[in-house]
Amino acid sequence: MKGCSTGCSYIGKCIVLDTGAFLTAFVTETPLISFTTPGVINEIKDCSSKKILEVVLAAKKVSILEANNDYKQEVIKVAKNMRLNGKLSAVDVEVLALSYCLKKESGEVYIATDDYAIQKMAVALGIKVIKIKYPGIRELKG
Repeated sequence: MKGCSTGCSYIGKCIVLDTGAFLTAFVTETPLISFTTPGVINEIKDCSSKKILEVVLAAKKVSILEANNDYKQEVIKVAKNMRLNGKLSAVDVEVLALSYCLKKESGEVYIATDDYAIQKMAVALGIKVIKIKYPGIRELKG
């Protein structure tokens, strides 16, 4: 099970950003190397979030990657086992698959999201979660 498209050769601590990281401007605050997916980019519709996206892309603060289908299928399999598959969008699966790919191939990975289903999946996949704005799931509290 290898491969994130466009080269997943980054080694070290990084963060994968969900759409909420752009909508809340969280992306401008994180010091970590940041990645997101094409699906997240397509979800960004409002003007202020688009401006934030333009700035962080121009500054090379965020790279756009996509995990291969093996990682997506693994995420879907875990989601079915957890009875969460109906709560995850295609973009959610994309974000989780990229996070899982980077974790397996690169090192310490965080996922920035307020989405509870993504948070539950991240915990199950061994990915650390950074809550953006709202309290997280019980497993993250404490």
